[in-house]
Amino acid sequence: MEQKSKISIILLLGFVAYAAITIYPSIKSGYYHGVVTNISIIVLFLLSILHLKLYKNHTITTILTSFTLIAILFFHFIMEVDWTIGMDAFWLFILVMPFITDYLAGAIYGTIAAFSGLLLSILCFQTPMLYYLQPYGSNMVQWYTVIYLVTMIAAAVISYELTAYQIDKKVSDEKIAYYQSERTGRLKKLLSVYESNEQTIRKYKHDIRHFNRVLAGFIQNQEYDKAASYLQEFDSMLEGVTAVSFCENTIVNELLTIYASQCQKLGFKPRIRADVPEHFAIEETDLTSLVANALENAVEALNHVDQDKRALQVEISFDGRKLKLMTKNPAGREISFKDNGLPISTRPVQSGIGTAQIKAIAEKYGGVASFSQEDGVFVVKAVMTCM
Repeated sequence: MEQKSKISIILLLGFVAYAAITIYPSIKSGYYHGVVTNISIIVLFLLSILHLKLYKNHTITTILTSFTLIAILFFHFIMEVDWTIGMDAFWLFILVMPFITDYLAGAIYGTIAAFSGLLLSILCFQTPMLYYLQPYGSNMVQWYTVIYLVTMIAAAVISYELTAYQIDKKVSDEKIAYYQSERTGRLKKLLSVYESNEQTIRKYKHDIRHFNRVLAGFIQNQEYDKAASYLQEFDSMLEGVTAVSFCENTIVNELLTIYASQCQKLGFKPRIRADVPEHFAIEETDLTSLVANALENAVEALNHVDQDKRALQVEISFDGRKLKLMTKNPAGREISFKDNGLPISTRPVQSGIGTAQIKAIAEKYGGVASFSQEDGVFVVKAVMTCM
């Protein structure tokens, strides 16, 4: 609205300047009827600018200005006594008006504003009022109204298509920006996992010689039980390194790595089985939303579970035709379900958007998604055809 109002003011100022410039030759030639019309137009456009400044509504201003301008031109036509002065220039301007009004006010309101020109052409050419005006050629009388109607339709269609394109582009840009932001967020989380792993590996690389000497000492002294216990302790220390290669698919691998790291921060290691190729017939945004929502809901629920009971099982696979996803995690609380099978959110601020997204994506690919609670364990299953 701010942009359209600004453009409207610029156009109105341009017309004011044009009307002001044409006053001088009108005075010089003694054409005072034209002077009065130009002054009226200048006053109208200045009032329109004031209206825009006060109310910031380019749509109403466009409609009011159009109808008032047509009224001024109508009085100019019927009051004209010098028939040697043609009115064709005014009618040509009126013919262009639908494109201006549709651009300023949109296809609907712009057409309403441009309707004023159609009414003027009907009044001047299709009623007995024609005999009170200066004579026009037969083409003007017979065809101007039809031509103006066609111009209105063409202007409305062009304006509608341009507006629809702008809206679609805006929505598309917002989606791209959203997914780029999501992607950036995931990469930052993944980078933190890599950095944590690198620090852990550097530490173990520095201390590996000491570990080997201690282990060699146990073996040399034939203290095999101690050696086995020491290896087990060392193996448990390596649990702090998060796996970064679960499957070939980059998106699934990133998400599994991020949420596996979060699970380790919660004090347990998730059980993950993933077999997903890099490329198959599913939109990347849908794959991201499906896996991320399932994992996020599971990890969020585990925050409300005692540490010794925390666990997460994730299975995701693609067999060349169907993508299957399953997550299991302790619920920590009893979950109720809606009539459509979706769980009722237990968060302080209920949303349920994640589960609804999983269900919607599964159905989009001709599949199903189910949510259930079995012996205190919340289970999410989704299967869909991706061919």
